[in-house]
Amino acid sequence: MRAAQFRFSALLLTLGAALAAPSQIVTALPPSVRITYLLPIQPAPEYTVNNGQVSELLYRPLLWVNSRIQIDYARSVASSVTTRDGQHYLIQINPKWHWSDGRPVTAADVAFDADLLRSIGAKQASQYGGWGIGGIPNDLKSVKVLSRYRLEITLKHAYSPTWFIYNGVAQLYPLPKHAWDRYPGHPAKTLAWLQARGDKVSFFRKSPVDGPFQVGTFSPQNYQLLTNPHYSGHRASYHALVLRYFASSDAEFNALKVGQVQVGYLPFHLYAERRISGYRFTTTPSWGFNYLYVNFANPRAAALKDLAVRQALQLAIDQPKMDQALLHGQAVVGYGPVPFEPPTYLSPKLKSGWVPYPYNPAEGKKLLLAHGWKPVGGVMQKGGQRLSFTLDYSSGAASVQQQAEVIAQAAAREDIQIRLAPKPVNTMASEMSSPSAWDLIYFGGGWFFLPDYYPTGYGLFNSKGGSNSGAYSNPEMNRLTELTHAFFKTKAAQLQALYRYEDYAAFQLPLLWMPENKLLNEISAQLVDVNRHINPNSNWSPQYWRYR
Repeated sequence: MRAAQFRFSALLLTLGAALAAPSQIVTALPPSVRITYLLPIQPAPEYTVNNGQVSELLYRPLLWVNSRIQIDYARSVASSVTTRDGQHYLIQINPKWHWSDGRPVTAADVAFDADLLRSIGAKQASQYGGWGIGGIPNDLKSVKVLSRYRLEITLKHAYSPTWFIYNGVAQLYPLPKHAWDRYPGHPAKTLAWLQARGDKVSFFRKSPVDGPFQVGTFSPQNYQLLTNPHYSGHRASYHALVLRYFASSDAEFNALKVGQVQVGYLPFHLYAERRISGYRFTTTPSWGFNYLYVNFANPRAAALKDLAVRQALQLAIDQPKMDQALLHGQAVVGYGPVPFEPPTYLSPKLKSGWVPYPYNPAEGKKLLLAHGWKPVGGVMQKGGQRLSFTLDYSSGAASVQQQAEVIAQAAAREDIQIRLAPKPVNTMASEMSSPSAWDLIYFGGGWFFLPDYYPTGYGLFNSKGGSNSGAYSNPEMNRLTELTHAFFKTKAAQLQALYRYEDYAAFQLPLLWMPENKLLNEISAQLVDVNRHINPNSNWSPQYWRYR
């Protein structure tokens, strides 16, 4: 949820299953991942796929985007979103939706969310990890409630309707104004009050929800969501969904083997043992791309601002070998900022097989020498800078550790020193808010286009993007990301703008491209309808899962 932060980036809620009791389904969180925040307006350090997936089970987004990356209005809170000019958007709310306290979900609840977001200025962008994505909130000129179930959003300028609807409107949630408007007329104060409670289970246990689940009991090891008996959509046939924490992928696999988890994941290094008795093994692609974070704001790692250094690092990453040797061919090799599979929005140049930096450490070393870097004691130096960096990576997943080790070994052939530091995911997420705390970070998963389903880089690569955690700043990238959502008269012109941006990003390396893992799911044979309701875009609908 987030393609933001992280849609860690980072961070897959890969899913699987086993039988604890027909009254509950236990799912496995990725290794060392915890649920840390429940408010849909998540600050940048909390803006993770997993937090977003849980908050969406409590509070429904205005739009539901399905596995084909199309809006499904039958499952959306909105029954329609229309525009006549790319600047004025009329939103109709389906009157069937209600809060768990019986009150109707209205246009005022959507406007309440929009007003909270609009209270966040550019200097406070870290208050919301999605700040800048889809024009939220800086491109909103006004939000007017026209009637109980109708509202109009006016933008400061005309923009691509595809971009604003899929990336902007899709970020909006109805929030219970009647319960949460603590300081009427003062949205900034109300937001501060809410965000101070964003991680408080007791607060959400008492709050009305409009999603299929409500908060149960949370512990460091288990996060219990109870079926919402007042949900206006399809209600779960079981009592509780439990998300279980595991310190490592091996621990999760052991829990699968003894039936403690119903919906879980298979660690890549145990691929040969994928046929577990009582489970179905399946794979799911992801609507995203994988990468290694680069910190442009750390003075200690200032050399990373040199494109030649980033090019050399990318030349040390052997994606095809990682896919085959470490990921068993269950990854998508990609060299740019949009999904390579399916190639719906992939530029013709990248689709044709263009690889800007194919694996070649020898070429990487020659490149550094040509740009004035010289090896001193086995480490490249220039102007008082040394190519010596620390790579923090997600602990608990053997495949992530193996990828980090392979990169460090190849970089050493270029006389680039990389020190490896395994850390819990949540620790690394917190580190990213402190520019001096890190050089390179690899979560093992990258950016999910959720809620920015139309895969532009706005919010991620523009200088002031809420999820630009590495502080990448490039005037030309700013211009190109702006054009990805400009208003064009034809769809062809719109796509050309997207293609120019992705080709430039592929060359510029605001991040280092990594193979994108597919999700390896282990699903209890006693469950049905699980695969149908795990989308590549990380949306999931466990209320449809059921026992045979």
